[in-house]
Amino acid sequence: MSATQFCVRLGAIAFSCLYGLAALAGTLPEERADVSWRMYDGGGIKVQGPSVLVRKNVTDNLSVKAGYQVDQVSGASIDMVVLGASPLREERKQKSLGVDYLYGKTTYSAGVQSSTENDYDSRTVDFNISQDMFGDLTTVSFGVSKGWDNVYKVLDASLVRDPAFHRRVDRRTWSLGISQVLTRNLIAGYDQEIITESGYMQNPYRAIRYLAGPGSSLFLTAVEHYPGTRTSTASALKLKYFLPWRGAVSGQYRYFNDTWKIRASTAELGYSQPLRREAMMADLTYRHYQQSHASFYSDLFNSPNQQNYMGRDRELAAQTNDSLGLAVSFDLYKTKRHFFKKFSGSVHYDYIMYKFKDFRDATQQTFGAGNEPMYHYNANVVQAFLTVWF
Repeated sequence: MSATQFCVRLGAIAFSCLYGLAALAGTLPEERADVSWRMYDGGGIKVQGPSVLVRKNVTDNLSVKAGYQVDQVSGASIDMVVLGASPLREERKQKSLGVDYLYGKTTYSAGVQSSTENDYDSRTVDFNISQDMFGDLTTVSFGVSKGWDNVYKVLDASLVRDPAFHRRVDRRTWSLGISQVLTRNLIAGYDQEIITESGYMQNPYRAIRYLAGPGSSLFLTAVEHYPGTRTSTASALKLKYFLPWRGAVSGQYRYFNDTWKIRASTAELGYSQPLRREAMMADLTYRHYQQSHASFYSDLFNSPNQQNYMGRDRELAAQTNDSLGLAVSFDLYKTKRHFFKKFSGSVHYDYIMYKFKDFRDATQQTFGAGNEPMYHYNANVVQAFLTVWF
């Protein structure tokens, strides 16, 4: 799996705070600087690196932001181990710029983002509109983004790009969100997203495996072939309820489906509790995820030309994963007399257990092709943040 995919996973694990959507209604983002360090370790791959994001108000109606992120990837996933690949070591760098403009109760946001790594370059532009209505109890947002990705292939450990290999991927994303204050203690939110992709959708290094012959216990490998287009939709419903003792419970359900016949659902429960006169906040989360396999996926094919499209990426396999998370945030310093108004920190930890239903551990070759045990692994995710308000 590429560094880009792992970074997306890290972002998906991050804790969300639904009530923040309503709290920021009709206002510009706070002036602040966020410095973080993230680490994902699991499945033979380790991703770690720092990031920084700075927001500054230029006027009462205009805010700008800039971000920079580095991800260092090392190791080899089981897909690559089966093919005899050496552990990789690569670096991904991402830069972003954005602007928010407030006009009445409407916020206009635009941004650009670029990332580069040894064999993948990505460029994205986005535009969003957020509108407060009904006495600021309702916030409706709409967003659109377009991405241009370039896929390359490195020749060897020197990480030199193959001049004969260059593919493109184009992406478009449309999103709609609604946040509603239902009562003084209950907030609800609904998000809808549609993504269309076209171009080179597969990994240039990954391969399928197929039986060496009828009744054989051995397998051979061949190049994957993916469809050239993909459309996916995702819907999410969120609820957050504030309790009398100043704690809060939250719940979220998300459903995903695409034209590759993948169906996935995510259910999440969370509890937040202020500590030490609200100078600290503790968050507990539990998340369950499950998905079906893609229509052209198989762990073991009968022949290298069994069908038009063939893939063995474990991300396309039927699977479940459960994660437990703990986060603690705390105020470090607070004053009204200096340029820096407040310092705060937080530490997030997630433990994720992955189980695959039709992806086998092909490194266990003593069992014979198609009889290996199902693959599973656990992952640790750590995120640390330092935030400065000014």
